[in-house]
Amino acid sequence: MNHPYKEYENTEMWSTIWQALDELAENDDIEETTPRGHIVGYLCEKIEAMKE
Repeated sequence: MNHPYKEYENTEMWSTIWQALDELAENDDIEETTPRGHIVGYLCEKIEAMKE
């Protein structure tokens, strides 16, 4: 997967967000138009920034 968020890929946060997006997509609650890795990475980055 090609995205600038490699540092988050093997984290629990990445896995949790990925799974949540799976559930939302399966229920037709969201439609992803951006590659999943970019979405998940961006959210991980924002959550980490909030912790600071």
